[in-house]
Amino acid sequence: MRGKPVAEPVRVPVEGELASCPECEGGGGFHVAFRKREGGFEVFLVCPSCRFRFTVGEFLISDGEPRPYDPAIDDGP
Repeated sequence: MRGKPVAEPVRVPVEGELASCPECEGGGGFHVAFRKREGGFEVFLVCPSCRFRFTVGEFLISDGEPRPYDPAIDDGP
């Protein structure tokens, strides 16, 4: 999908809960967006009110096969 260039997502520190836009303070949640990166997809958030694009840290979702089941990780405490 191509269109006009959009701003790079801004890194926003989170202290406690992030429930409103750090730019316009609009509440009600965020849209989730993905961008192709080497080895996966970068995940960032978009405010539905002002279209502010931001990330709260590093999220990378693999674009390959899911990893095999690992009981040390998947069985929980």
